[in-house]
Formats: sequence, structure tokens, C-alpha cells
Amino acid sequence: MSGLPTNLYKYLPPERLANVLGKLLIRFSQVSVMNDIEEFKPPISGLATETLLDEKLRERAEALYPGLWGLIEKQGPEYKAKLRKQAEQKLPQTIKTIYEMNDRNFGILSLSEDATSAHMWQRYAGEGRGFLIEFDPSHSWFRQKIADDDDLRHLRRVTYVADRTPAYLLAITAQDYLYTKEAKWEYEKEWRIILNFNSAALNVGKDPKGTDVLLFAIPSDCLVSVTVGYNAGQEFVQQVRAAIAANPSLSRVRLNGAKRREDGSIVIGDIE
Repeated sequence: MSGLPTNLYKYLPPERLANVLGKLLIRFSQVSVMNDIEEFKPPISGLATETLLDEKLRERAEALYPGLWGLIEKQGPEYKAKLRKQAEQKLPQTIKTIYEMNDRNFGILSLSEDATSAHMWQRYAGEGRGFLIEFDPSHSWFRQKIADDDDLRHLRRVTYVADRTPAYLLAITAQDYLYTKEAKWEYEKEWRIILNFNSAALNVGKDPKGTDVLLFAIPSDCLVSVTVGYNAGQEFVQQVRAAIAANPSLSRVRLNGAKRREDGSIVIGDIE
């Protein structure tokens, strides 16, 4: 758990109040509905080096039929070169299939180290009319790894790079594929956890893009505070208060208010 920030935050629009605080359910989003259209689309220079591709073809052949690779090798280098060429020709379809598989099976919860980003309050919290959830990143909910080398099911920091160098598909790491974005998104200071949709608690239908909205149950004790936006009306403030009061397991959750200064900066303090 070393390297984790003390707190992480989720910016939310007002319409998410009923599910997130009222029912303790939060959406993990498909990559296809994320704000960055380049998500899970790193530049690819090819499938693999000749040596690595031969190794992968061997593994596939032996998995299909023990001894098959030996038969392939007996066909000579021209036949192996033909197999490599066929695999490279299928690269665009392979990339598309991998993307679609991840989009279909895995959801992303994006969190931020920054609770006072004016841009994120504007963009993700209904222009300041929404709210901010503070999470405890040390909670076991953020540590669901099923193996030591599991690249999913636990918090990972997003890496930001100025230029993404093309790489071979079979040499790309999970950090490169799942947790790297262009430097223009660096202000988000993002951490994310990716879970399989088979552990979702509820499918509430389609979003405006026609994509399934899959919600995951949030343990109440991983919530630290709720901050109401600087443009939230009193009615919404009362709805937040009522949602917290209605659930005894949220009694320890602090209620804060965000304010926007004249210079546009955001500060968080006691709610008025």
C-alpha cells in the first residue's frame, strides 16, 4: 500500500446523489464512454518482434495440439514466415477485439488526488452544482487483487506522458495499456481501479449513449466525507444531509461545502 495518497476523490453531478449516497452504488464506466477517446488505444508499431512472435505462435500451437509446433518447424522457415505474416495482417482486428473485450467485461472507477480542481468541479460535478465524495484509499475495497501479479482490482496511479511511443502489441504492459494517458489530462491527478462487470451489483439500464450502466456496491466505511458544490442550491444541500442522516452507517461521514473565490480557485470548508 506504499505510495497511495491519503485521500482520493470522486466528482459527481447532482443526479448521481440518489444512487451514490442514497443506495451506496457507484458506476464503473466502460472505456468507450470515458472522456478520453484515446483510452486503451496506445499506438501500435506491430504485433511483436520475430523472436517473440515465434514464441507466442509456439505456445498457441502447443496449446492446440502437443507436438504441432514440431510439425510446423519441419515445414521450413518459409512456412513460419507465412504464419508470422498472417498474424501481422490480422493485427487491426486483434487490436479491435482486445478493446471490445475490455469494454464489454471491465469497468473503470476514476478518482483524483485533487479536491479543489476548478476544471473538474466544472466538468464533472455539474458546474459546481454537484458534490464530491472523499474515499479512504487504504480500505480493503480498493485491494481486491486475486493474485500478486493481478493488474486489475486494485488502485493504480495513471501515468501521464507527452508522447506515446509506438510499441509492439505483445510487449505492451498493463501500465502502458490501462493506466497511461496523454499529458493534457495530467491536471486530473487520476488513480483508478478496474473491476470485472461480473461483480456489479446492479444494471440500471442504458445511458444516453446506449451503454449499460453497471453499478457496484460501495462499503460505507470507505467514505470519509461529502462536499457539496459551490453552486448547489439549498434544496440539494438538504437532500445530501437527508441521505447521510437516513443511513446510520454514514454517521461518521463529514459534510463539507466548496466555495469559489473571486480568482476562480476552490476552497473546501464547513458547510453553511
